[in-house]
Amino acid sequence: MIIGKHFEFEAAHQLPDEECYGKCRNMHGHTYKLTVEVAGEITDKGWVCNFSEVKAIVQEKVIKVLDHSFLNDIIADLTTAENILYWMRNQVEADIVEMTGAKLYCLTLYETSNSFAKLYCQP
Repeated sequence: MIIGKHFEFEAAHQLPDEECYGKCRNMHGHTYKLTVEVAGEITDKGWVCNFSEVKAIVQEKVIKVLDHSFLNDIIADLTTAENILYWMRNQVEADIVEMTGAKLYCLTLYETSNSFAKLYCQP
């Protein structure tokens, strides 16, 4: 069974000054939309885990850190959606397993309404 939670945050970033990055070489911001999916068996409580547990972990480890920030100061100079997802996984995966008993399944990060990256964290 897979359950998920949606989050939103505002942040700015700047990609390297190379032609391949186009206008993204300039500092700019996004309203990022993040979906966190966890997987596990349904427990005797009738759920994989409590949605509030996932929310608390992601809020503390990701949203509070990144919201209204300059991502290059936190993550790295190459703040592509793909690299942001790797950073996010590293922030929450162990806590999700430890606190909920479920496993992190997938993270999806929308940079715009029609551009996203997806990171599968387990088969």
